[in-house]
Parts: sequence; C-alpha cells; structure tokens
Amino acid sequence: MAANGDNRPNGGGNALVPHLPQGGAISFVRFAPEPPYDERLIFWEGRDLETAAAFRLLRQRLIDKGDPRIVLCTSANRGEGKTTLAANLALAFAELGKHRVLLIETSFRHAAVGEVFGFKPPAGFAGQLARHRMQPGAPWVVVQIANSPLFILAAEPRCCPKCAAVLAEEAKFCGMCGGEADPAGGAGIDAVTFSKAIRQFRESFDYLVVDAPPVLAGGDVNLIQDSADAIIFAARRGRSAARSLRRAIEQVAPAPVVAVALIDD
Repeated sequence: MAANGDNRPNGGGNALVPHLPQGGAISFVRFAPEPPYDERLIFWEGRDLETAAAFRLLRQRLIDKGDPRIVLCTSANRGEGKTTLAANLALAFAELGKHRVLLIETSFRHAAVGEVFGFKPPAGFAGQLARHRMQPGAPWVVVQIANSPLFILAAEPRCCPKCAAVLAEEAKFCGMCGGEADPAGGAGIDAVTFSKAIRQFRESFDYLVVDAPPVLAGGDVNLIQDSADAIIFAARRGRSAARSLRRAIEQVAPAPVVAVALIDD
C-alpha cells in the first residue's frame, strides 16, 4: 500500500509487503494483530484497567502542558519499562481517533516493538536509516496497525550477519549456520539522518513517540534528544534506583524532561 500525494495513508491490505513509491514518499502496509496480545499492551489487554487510565491521564497532562508533538520515551537502564511506556502512550494518543501517531523504535541493539505488536518489520528502521544516509530520496516503509491511526517504524530484530536468522538477545553464535554473532548487537544511530527523518515524518503525522535506548547504556539518546519536544522516563516500581534515574536525567540535561512514569510488573 503506497502513500498518496501528501504522504498520508489511503487504504490497503494486511500483508506486510510494501509497494515502494518514488521520490521520498512513505509506503504504508497494514498489520491486523490478533489475540492473545502481548501483556505489555495495556490498552488491548483491558481498556478499563487502572493502568490504562494512568496512560490516558499522562496523555492529557502532556496536552495540557504545551502539547509536545515529538515525545521521547527512555529509562535509566534496561528492563525498566520504556517500551511499555512508548507503546501505550502511542496507543493513548491514537485512541483519540483524530491524530495520526507514529511510534518509532531507536533501540537498535535490543529491538522489542515488533515483538510487542506481533509482527516482524517488513523493513527495519535501522536498515532504512542506513539506506537514507546514502539515498535521501528513498521511500520509507511504515506499518499501520489495522485501520487505526497508529503507525509503527520498528527496528529489525537482532539477526545473524551471515544467514539473517533471528538471534536470541545474548547469543554469541547462530544456531542456524554456526556463524559468529555481532558482539555489539547492532549499530548505533546516525543522528543527522535521524533528524532529517523526524522532520519528514512531522509533515505526515500529528504525534511522534520515540522508543529510545536507555540513557546509561550509552550515548545514543544524547544523539537524538534534540529532535524531541519532551522526554519521559520510565521507572520500574520497586526495581529502578533513584540514584541511576538522577544520573540519567542529568545526562540528558538541559533537555525537557516532563515526567517520570512508574511501570508496574
């Protein structure tokens, strides 16, 4: 399914096989998730749950306090709920029904968004960024969730560089071909190309929600934080250390950190 002249979706089928338009447009492919849903998708597990209400409250507070249109979700360390935060905040904005919302995954070393929503990206965001660095006019491939106004640019899962088989997160060798896995677990992000991409996406979507890497895991967040209007930290209740959270907030300063969301297990 290709985009029309103003880069907005215009219908299509369920197969994750994009038809690529010319001239830097956006190609949309649909995916219709089926139950059982991943437990991290709070809105789909139960729309009336107290946790879903908390995400709606977060959405409303953002709207009331300046209505930032590019929101970066991160955490101090891994395993503290940043992907849960990003996915459900994107769902909360999409729930309003009048805004096109793009969820972008930039945690290339530990991709999870495709797994959460139940699909393998037809073209991962890391690979698309690399292609746009060399071919700025290439089309983007974005997944639309059913007929909703939620769209996703997920990173590709960790794969064997030799045979492209999906690897477990900590695997050192490929179980399919025996090849050695990339010890870095994937490449970092190109800040210049990312910034250009954000400017283009802003023309086609009303809200951009970025699932970013953990701050203390490296410097990737610092490379992309200037593209965001607001930053929200996820913290796992009973697990996240206040000292680490303070360090992470100091590391992204003076970027606008607007909230810390406590994620329950």
